[in-house]
Amino acid sequence: MISRRLPSRFHSLRWRLTALYIGLLSVLLLLLGLAQYFAAREVLFRSNADVLTSEYTAVVQAFRKELASRPAGSATPLRGLLLSQQFAAELRSRRISAAVFDLNGGLLHTAPASLFPDALPPTLRTQDYLDAARRKPQPYYVTSASAGSPQYLLVLNVIRNGSRPVGLAQLAIPTDDIDTTLRLDREVAVVGSLLVLLLALLLSPLIVSRALVPLHHMAGSAAALARGDYKQRVPVPASNDEIGGLAVAFNRMAAGIEQAFEVRRQSEDRMRQFVADASHELRTPLTSIAGYIDVLGRRQAVDMDLLQTSLRAMQQQSGRMTRLVNDLLTLARFESASPANRRRISLDAWLNETLDEINLKERGVAETRALEPGLWIEADPDALKQVIVNLAQNALKYAPGAAQRWTTAAAEGSVVIRLEDAGPGIPAEDLPHVFERFYRGAQARERATGGSGLGLAIARSIIESHGGGIEAGSAPAGGASFTIRLPRLQGA
Repeated sequence: MISRRLPSRFHSLRWRLTALYIGLLSVLLLLLGLAQYFAAREVLFRSNADVLTSEYTAVVQAFRKELASRPAGSATPLRGLLLSQQFAAELRSRRISAAVFDLNGGLLHTAPASLFPDALPPTLRTQDYLDAARRKPQPYYVTSASAGSPQYLLVLNVIRNGSRPVGLAQLAIPTDDIDTTLRLDREVAVVGSLLVLLLALLLSPLIVSRALVPLHHMAGSAAALARGDYKQRVPVPASNDEIGGLAVAFNRMAAGIEQAFEVRRQSEDRMRQFVADASHELRTPLTSIAGYIDVLGRRQAVDMDLLQTSLRAMQQQSGRMTRLVNDLLTLARFESASPANRRRISLDAWLNETLDEINLKERGVAETRALEPGLWIEADPDALKQVIVNLAQNALKYAPGAAQRWTTAAAEGSVVIRLEDAGPGIPAEDLPHVFERFYRGAQARERATGGSGLGLAIARSIIESHGGGIEAGSAPAGGASFTIRLPRLQGA
């Protein structure tokens, strides 16, 4: 069995919103039409009932004036006049029929409308007359003279002799004029509602399509993002509505994706460079060890001096690889997570102890200190000690014997540790790269004892893992400087 479905465009958000809008508008028009119809019906019934009540009041006043104008002694009692056929006849008119009832609901007199002389007057239930006599009558009643006959609008008025009720006067008119007016009102409401729905059906798709233009832009931009174009953005509409907020959120998401992929690309580039540099650094000692092994393997007999020389060289290269691997592990550890063994440290006391352990004076270095007391930080003392050692050894390597000055100070919520040496300084071409992995300046590359180029990279990773920063500088007149900034522990 083949299921027949609407074209896919009718399942789009545009048509669903249009259908929802038209449906909601239809319900609202229906409710509004019903409310307007019943309100108009009530207004028409009450206005006609007020007219009938006014007619009754005018006739009663006329009877009272006529009775007052008669000579004394010839006056007929007011009660008799108000319950007479004459009174009923005065109440009727061309379309109004009248009837007089006693307080028990008994019919006393009737006066059909002159336009319908043979029509039977409409009557209510006896209980309705009893209730009207005992209590205030309803504003109006709607009933018919007999089954299948036209409906009438009735008004009951209590006939009073002074303040005492003596009977009931009923005035009734047919509701055909009211029904005609209500029918015309219904027709106008139906036609007007259909025209409104037709206009809404024609305009809604255009209005909804215009409102959904930013969503179409977002769909296109999302598809472009999926294809790898991470610079895609959507125009933000001027209206400060939900779609505008969605456009702003989409652009933020796209910017975040672009940044994330850029970070990933840079990380992959660094990883490829890291692997290439590590491979290059490890290849030299491995090649050297392999060369010594090859030399020893080619000889039929190996004298003890050559053997000892080869073993010492292989041991030296093995130690170099061990240091390199340890440095790589240290670098990876601090780049992947923050130090776990943190504690409160009094900076001046800790740095004095660390520099005493390094004992630069035994290495021929004139060392001076200017450490500000009362500065506290939260750090891993062993990791931070490695930073100080690396900086001191770096100064010894590039400026052997040059004086070193260590200072600490407070600066805008941070503490600063600064090392200044009296060496030749850092060449301008090397200064931007001193914290890069495996980077060694020309002087270090020329030296046989040049390090792996990871000391300053490790120092930077440790400081950044503590939420701080490190920078290098070189004075024009000579001398290198390294400045460390760490968050200051407040309230200590």
